[in-house]
Amino acid sequence: MKEKKPVPRQFWLNLVIFAAGMIALMVVIRPWQTVREVTVHSATIPASVIATDAQVSDKTPIWRVTGQTGFIAQQLLRRNHQLDSAQVTLTGQQLIIDVVEKVTAGYVQKNGQWQVIDRNGHQRPITAPKGDAPVYAGFKSTKILQQVVSQFVGLELTMRQNISQITFSPTKDNANRLVIVMDDGNTVYASCQTFGKKISFYPGIAAQMPAKGIVDLQFGAYSHGYGSQSDSAQKTKDSKTTQTP
Repeated sequence: MKEKKPVPRQFWLNLVIFAAGMIALMVVIRPWQTVREVTVHSATIPASVIATDAQVSDKTPIWRVTGQTGFIAQQLLRRNHQLDSAQVTLTGQQLIIDVVEKVTAGYVQKNGQWQVIDRNGHQRPITAPKGDAPVYAGFKSTKILQQVVSQFVGLELTMRQNISQITFSPTKDNANRLVIVMDDGNTVYASCQTFGKKISFYPGIAAQMPAKGIVDLQFGAYSHGYGSQSDSAQKTKDSKTTQTP
């Protein structure tokens, strides 16, 4: 009767290493756990739409998400063309989705053709404006237009939605003046270089105005009603000013 050969020590060592690896893998992927909460940070797109496009929910197994957050973000961008970028993060059992939505910066007409401007200042031809962003007028310089567009897309959503038209209208006193028509009935005077920063004063000033009028943010921050002496003086200046290219 042959004696059984003892199992080599290397076999047991390999078995222990394999078992330890499997245990570590189980701890990492936690197949028995599911995502407990999906948190979406978006501006206007509903969280439910983002979660659906990302194909995740509070019942998604953790193992399907662990190590796959980059892939999930890529798939989300592929399915939802309203997004510029997406970042997916797994913290414990909470899945966090941060998205940056595409912003229509406005519309401009060139040689009789309407162009839509995106958040990066790129333009493409369209039939007509949709009314979801301001119309730009009077801009002879593409550089100045880009400067204003970059400031506009950085504004709060409520502020962007309240601006209907931005006109480049230089005067003798301000070669970089903007005339901004607001949806609430007021008109804002601003400068190209400081428009994005100073327009933040507008809500507070407008709330204190007894009637609709002009909010002047060119060199300070003040307001006056339509038809006032200040308004009449400004109109006189405008009528004497010849716009330069």
